[in-house]
Amino acid sequence: MNITETLIARIEDYRKTNKNPCKNYASYEAAEKAVKKASEKAGKYFDKNETPARYIVLFVPAWGRWVGAMDYTELLNRKTAQGGYIGAISGFYTY
Repeated sequence: MNITETLIARIEDYRKTNKNPCKNYASYEAAEKAVKKASEKAGKYFDKNETPARYIVLFVPAWGRWVGAMDYTELLNRKTAQGGYIGAISGFYTY
């Protein structure tokens, strides 16, 4: 399974039914900066060691925009995970 292709397909489907999709950016650099900051917040919130969440930045051709997505599956399965409100870090796609 190619996670990038799967995420892009999910994002495009989500956009069809939602006029206010998650944050998206005109450049890779802007998306990278924003999702990196969010992954650090997620790490501080969900991980006892405050290790940032894994993330990816991808280009959605149908929009011509960049988006970030965080790997909550890995983050919440860590031995150092401490739980919390799943919507605490909002505005980004998750997988």
